[in-house]
Amino acid sequence: MHQQAADAQRAEGTEETPVPDWKPLSDDELRSYRANGYLHLRGLFDAGAVERGREILRTAQERATPTIEHHESFTDRAHTLRVRDAIAHHPELAEFLDHPGLIGPLASVLGMSVQVLGTEIFIRGLHEEPLESWHTDGGEYLQRVRLSGASSDLQVKAQVFLSDTSEDDSGNFLMIPGSHHRMPRKTVPNCYIEELNGPFERGELPSDAVTVRAAPGDVLLFPYSLWHAVARNTRQPRQTFIFRYGQLWHRPHDYLQQPPEVLARMSPRLRRMFGDFGDDPHPTDFYKPPAQQRVMAQGASAGGR
Repeated sequence: MHQQAADAQRAEGTEETPVPDWKPLSDDELRSYRANGYLHLRGLFDAGAVERGREILRTAQERATPTIEHHESFTDRAHTLRVRDAIAHHPELAEFLDHPGLIGPLASVLGMSVQVLGTEIFIRGLHEEPLESWHTDGGEYLQRVRLSGASSDLQVKAQVFLSDTSEDDSGNFLMIPGSHHRMPRKTVPNCYIEELNGPFERGELPSDAVTVRAAPGDVLLFPYSLWHAVARNTRQPRQTFIFRYGQLWHRPHDYLQQPPEVLARMSPRLRRMFGDFGDDPHPTDFYKPPAQQRVMAQGASAGGR
């Protein structure tokens, strides 16, 4: 049965690849990302998409959408609302995940082997103290991995802003450009950067830290290894989506496998980005995905559903 599927996939792969509905990053944009460790994609989602995103947030709050169970790696915050594996409960997130303006940068920094590792609805409430200390993402073992400048990324995160953080004290994202090339002096299981967090608790920022001032519809893209934190929030709840991405051969972050009824609502591109290779996959498919260029070319917005 698998041989027949493999033969069909190989034949399918010989078809002409459609013109992608996305554009890769320019050479200058990619150089900037490699050097600084982030891209601030301003206005990627228009006002209509922002309002639809806010409606997803409102629905999640009204339904008290369930999240995956507590895990020892999760930081408890009484002032936050977090829905992990959000796509399983809110299929409308596909509009954001499958957007050509996001696919292009992802394909540029990860290569074509793009997998959605996690989807999260994230609302940070008001808090007089910093909302999150300096840290990296992905756990202590990934924290110890640093890539050469020309390498494709291993894992990245996209933060979609749905509320205004263009002023200070709005729960602003804080980061240190270029820090993704550095290793903390000491690595600890929770990935906090102890050399920075003592001064941070006293209200001191590193001299090279940058405060991100994002408007609704902006997206911040950055790798697992970027040193980042979150400033205090005294203005309004900060509303975001957080999408985690990695290579197709990585384990997902907040799910093991999406249920068939969830995958059925997605475009072929997005199904592949959730690691779906059909009913009879081969383990090698995750390392050598068949017809990957063609599958990644177009999503639902281009009639690929």
